[in-house]
Amino acid sequence: MAIANAYITIGLSVIMGLSIFLSLPLVLSKRTSLRRMMLYNAVAIGILIFLLMDIYGDIAGIFKNYSITNPLLLIFLAGFTFSFAFFILPKGSRDPSESPHRTSVLAAVGIGFQNITEGLVFGSASAAGILPIYVLSIIGFSAQNITEGFPIAAPLFGQLEKTSKKFIAGVFLLGGLPTIIGTAIGFVFFSITFIVFFDSLACAAILYVVLVLFHVNINKGSKDPEGIKKSMLYTYGGILIGFVIAYLLNYTAVF
Repeated sequence: MAIANAYITIGLSVIMGLSIFLSLPLVLSKRTSLRRMMLYNAVAIGILIFLLMDIYGDIAGIFKNYSITNPLLLIFLAGFTFSFAFFILPKGSRDPSESPHRTSVLAAVGIGFQNITEGLVFGSASAAGILPIYVLSIIGFSAQNITEGFPIAAPLFGQLEKTSKKFIAGVFLLGGLPTIIGTAIGFVFFSITFIVFFDSLACAAILYVVLVLFHVNINKGSKDPEGIKKSMLYTYGGILIGFVIAYLLNYTAVF
C-alpha cells in the first residue's frame, strides 16, 4: 500500500512539474513585434511579483513573533543576501538585456527552488496520509505551474534563431523537474529549514529577474518610435494582467 501511494504521489508530481511545458509554444512564436515582446515581459513580471508575495506569504508565519536572532530568519536573510549578490554582481556593470539566455536560466532557477519547496510539502502530505486533499487541487496546481513557464520563456522572445531546442527544453526542465525531486524527498524527509533556505534562494533569483525584465522594458520603451507613454502603458498593463492571472490560478489551486 505504501509503495502504491509512493507511485501515485510521484505520478501526480510529474503531472504538476511537467505542466510547465504547456507554456512552451509561447517561446516558439515568431510573432515578435516590439510591443508584443514588451507585453510578454510585463506579464512575466506580474507573475513573478505575485510568486514573490506567495513565497514569502507561505513562510511569513514561521517568522511570526520570532526575534531577529531566530535561526530560521537568519538562514532566510543570509540565503537571500548572498545569492542575490551572486546573481547581480558579475553583471553589475553591463546591460542585462545583453544576456536574455542568462535571464531565462535564472528565472528557471528561481522557480525551480520554489518548486522544490512545493514538492517537499506535497510529498510530506502524502506520507502523512492527507494526499486526497491535494489531489482535489491537482488541476489548479498544474495550471499555476503553466504560468510559471511564462517568465522562463519571456526573455527568449525574439531570440528563437539564436536559441537551440535543447536549451529551451533544459531551462523548462530546470523549472519543472524540482517539483518531482522535492516530492520524492518530502515523501521520506521533511524539514522547515530546507523550505526556508530554498525559498530564500528562490526570492533572490526571482527578484533579480523582475529587475532585469523591467529594465529591459524601460530600454525598449525608450526606443519605441510610437511613443514612450504608450510603451509604458503596455508595461504596467502587462504587469497587472500577469499578477491577476497568477492570483486567479493560485486561488483555484487553493480552493
